[in-house]
Amino acid sequence: MAEQLIYACNLKEGIHARPAGHIERLCNTFSADIFWSNSRTGITANAKSALALVGTDTLFQDECKITLSGDDEFDACVQLADLLEKISLQEEIHTEETPDVDLSLPRTLRETHPVYIRGTRISSGIAIARSVVSKSITFCQLESLAPVGYLGEKAELALFQQGIENLKNEKVTQLENASGVERDIIEAHLSIVNDITFAGQVTEYIYQQHNAFSAVISAAIAFCDILNNSSSKYIKERVLDVMDITLQLLSKINSDIHLPHSRIELVESSILVADSLTPGKFMALDKTRLAGMVLSNTGKTSHTAILARSLGIPTITDLDDDAPSFDSDELMVLDGNLGLLIPSPTNAVLRYYQRDIDAKTQKQQQMLAQVINPATTADGRRIEVAANIGSDLEAARAFSNGAEGIGLFRTEMAFMDRAVPPTEDELTQQYIDVIKHANNQPVIFRTIDIGGDKPVEYLNIPPEENPFLGYRAIRIYPEFITLFKTQLAAILRASASGYARIMIPMIASVEEVVWCREVLESVKIDLRANHIKFDENIEMGVMLEVPSVLFAVPEIARHADFFSVGSNDLTQYLFAADRGNTRVEHVYDNFSPAFLRALKFAVDEVHRQGRWIGICGELAANPQLLPLLIGMGFDELSMSSAAIPTIKSEIVGMTQEQCSDLLQQALALGSSAEVRQILENPNVKITKSLPIIAESCILNNLDLQNRNEVIKTLTDNLWLQDRTNNPEKLAEDVWAREDSFPTAVGYGFAIPHTKSDFITNSTISIAKLQEPIQWGEQQVNIIIMLTIRKSSTDNEHMKYFSQLARKIMNEDFRNEISRSNTTNDIYKVVAQAIATAL
Repeated sequence: MAEQLIYACNLKEGIHARPAGHIERLCNTFSADIFWSNSRTGITANAKSALALVGTDTLFQDECKITLSGDDEFDACVQLADLLEKISLQEEIHTEETPDVDLSLPRTLRETHPVYIRGTRISSGIAIARSVVSKSITFCQLESLAPVGYLGEKAELALFQQGIENLKNEKVTQLENASGVERDIIEAHLSIVNDITFAGQVTEYIYQQHNAFSAVISAAIAFCDILNNSSSKYIKERVLDVMDITLQLLSKINSDIHLPHSRIELVESSILVADSLTPGKFMALDKTRLAGMVLSNTGKTSHTAILARSLGIPTITDLDDDAPSFDSDELMVLDGNLGLLIPSPTNAVLRYYQRDIDAKTQKQQQMLAQVINPATTADGRRIEVAANIGSDLEAARAFSNGAEGIGLFRTEMAFMDRAVPPTEDELTQQYIDVIKHANNQPVIFRTIDIGGDKPVEYLNIPPEENPFLGYRAIRIYPEFITLFKTQLAAILRASASGYARIMIPMIASVEEVVWCREVLESVKIDLRANHIKFDENIEMGVMLEVPSVLFAVPEIARHADFFSVGSNDLTQYLFAADRGNTRVEHVYDNFSPAFLRALKFAVDEVHRQGRWIGICGELAANPQLLPLLIGMGFDELSMSSAAIPTIKSEIVGMTQEQCSDLLQQALALGSSAEVRQILENPNVKITKSLPIIAESCILNNLDLQNRNEVIKTLTDNLWLQDRTNNPEKLAEDVWAREDSFPTAVGYGFAIPHTKSDFITNSTISIAKLQEPIQWGEQQVNIIIMLTIRKSSTDNEHMKYFSQLARKIMNEDFRNEISRSNTTNDIYKVVAQAIATAL
């Protein structure tokens, strides 16, 4: 007799290629026949084929029957059951691509059964548009276009030099109209055009009787080979910049040769699909028609990725290995929040995303209306919310999003991708531009954090085996003292225009702080001697990112005016784990009690010395960890400008007292899993007392097509009315009740209901539809949804449910609701009906 297993899929992403591979490999070690049957889809497959397993479309919570028959069926059953139990833990590590966002699909999205492809998020947001596919050109293709013949050494050199001169003039002209990140990248490209080593390499090939066109290609290939052999991912991503300049230079050398894919034309709102995209091609795109981008081979730190983020263009990369190729003019949904691409979406998927975009747009407008207000907790504690930026363009966006200062200005961008360092005047003007945007709010200038993993050619720092622990930031300043003094002088000069502060990165000892203070004082003396104005009381602080500083705060505080935790590097150094290394990324854990204790220790030590402490990096923008950061007592949270409206709106509803209590609970726990659990639904907000029924929770004349759309629309509206902080989790709870039994009660009515931790005020929501929909086995057009706080009395939800159910039995009540044409009319009918239950 055959063995059987019943498996309720507990993988949030279902059975996709990776878990299917694990199952296939195990099953193939047995002679027994093993068949996998998905009860929902009705598809049965041979479990010894990964492709067949994926084809069963097994999703989260699907029930599957596994039948095993043969001589070793029992052993196979035992081992397969063991694998299925363990596989969810393995997948949890793999799917946690970023610690700050839950990438599992919401239940309401899963109900639309999307056929999607996973990618890695580069820039958040959602786009619905048709595809424009752009094929990347290769060096081999370029070589095939090279003209035949050699005009002689002198003529070919003249062609090359004229091409360089024309391209240089074009870049200088572009700089006149550029700002922010775009300007930084044009300057970087100009440095390649001016690169003497590149020019020397091209010249050498011309001497070897390559024509100018071929010589440029050969030199570019040689340079790209060097970049690709680097151990630094950042350096490897500069290959696109070399290709970009190569294409532009070739077009100047020989304008008669048509370079394929040299310009991408967008005639309507489009999602651009390409293997990669050079910054030059990106900047040439019509951004008014660029809805999103899918770039297969583009890193998060590439210049194209930086541009996409700065402009808020949804972008993903690193698609699944088995992703198909695409054609132009395919309708697509690009979900940059979850890292999904959904080609040829069904009508159900399209309707889901249209409603999701509408709800998020409304919420964003609500938050933007409040961002001008300072971030103060409900019990009166002031917390500064600042922005991390790298250019003056980003500064403008940050302050329009409600930034109360610049908590981190990454000044190194101006020093990179160029042949010579910037001048003091150049830096001064850049810093003044940012300070003017700040309008007397503080701007913290982090001095150059270059070297190591951020190489600068003109410094000639040799490559290192472990650049993150090597010669970088403060450690290079004594050797390049002139460079450091030039930057300090620029910051000081700019400080005459507003509120500037100086912050030194990678501090590891008090001696380094003392030395920096001495250099700063010497620069001040030089400026005074030349009668140059600056803020005499400018503050100098330090980055707290090297763990040794945790135990030297009292000594350092004698010489530093403030501290700022660099959360990304501090986490990396505390756990000795490179967050970019997928094999150890699970060790890099911001939820670890040990890490949280280190942060709390830092805040307490700094405050004990009477100093101010902020935190910058990805951690500061993490809504889930926000209550703990408030509880720790950070004076400032600095983050990307896009995150500011959300974080400010969260802070104003929280109390310092409840956040502190939650922090103490977290610090006493033993694992990050336990910390995540208590953060699932923290009780740290002042809950405004709201009536159980309000006109704002009644939606009339809705064009909805199924249960799922009704549940999503009503829970999203509760989010817009500040009655839930997590509409997706609330919808999960509503669906859990529906899974047990559909809640249609007859006469065209349904009463979906749940007791949930994700509703802040018990609420009756009502949806009246234009046309009836199927609800279980009944047709309904009026839905009255009860979402009751789990902490309420045991009988509260049954009290309202029973009252409403009795009223629905009454024909007069049904007729009154049916005749009601406005939300106010519906409100009066239902409010009167439940009056006796209040």
